[in-house]
Amino acid sequence: MPSRRTFEPAFRSVIFDLDETLIDSRPAWCYTLEETLMSIANRRISAQPLAEEYQSRPWSESLSILIDDPEELRQANKLCERIAERSAMKKLLVFDGTGMALDDIRGARLEIGAISRLPHAVALKQAQATGLDRFLTVLSATPSGLAWDPRARLTECLSYFGREPTSCLFVGASEHDIEQAIQLGLMALQAGWPHGLGERQAEGVGSPAAVVTKLLFGFEADGLSRAANEG
Repeated sequence: MPSRRTFEPAFRSVIFDLDETLIDSRPAWCYTLEETLMSIANRRISAQPLAEEYQSRPWSESLSILIDDPEELRQANKLCERIAERSAMKKLLVFDGTGMALDDIRGARLEIGAISRLPHAVALKQAQATGLDRFLTVLSATPSGLAWDPRARLTECLSYFGREPTSCLFVGASEHDIEQAIQLGLMALQAGWPHGLGERQAEGVGSPAAVVTKLLFGFEADGLSRAANEG
């Protein structure tokens, strides 16, 4: 009787950039800025033209181009922080296909981690508000007052997993973060879907479903070479 072989996935764990590849926070960001301007300066604006450039920056930077008065600017900055941590949570979305992909990954018994630029309390609230928390084995957020350090966040996830970097895949949206992950020894993929890029347009992967394929069957499954991720 022939022996029954057990399928072994190409990777044992995956780490996502929570802020840029799982959660689509653009509607929440726009809502926060628009509500703040209406409350502080009685001005109705569309924040969408500012989102791409200013979304990942401190509130003060986007507000400073909209408000001249120093006192109003101070009040607006505080109000943005309050709205972002409360009512704007309802505006958070997950990217299309994310939930199904994470369910498939969990079904394959792979560990899922996420890293975030936000303080832990805020990142956890966002994960809970979107239902992503139920998929995560570990969430490594940025300690309050510290700058974004993807290597530190990835290292924390790996330590929690108790795994070597080569057994883990990182999925990010920033070229800098991808480079940092590769230098740490992880395989890495750049997600195209946060920028509206499909499979044919994206240099890495164009959908969360494509990540599942790479996790299970490796980079060679559809022509992506591991050599591109080495040193």
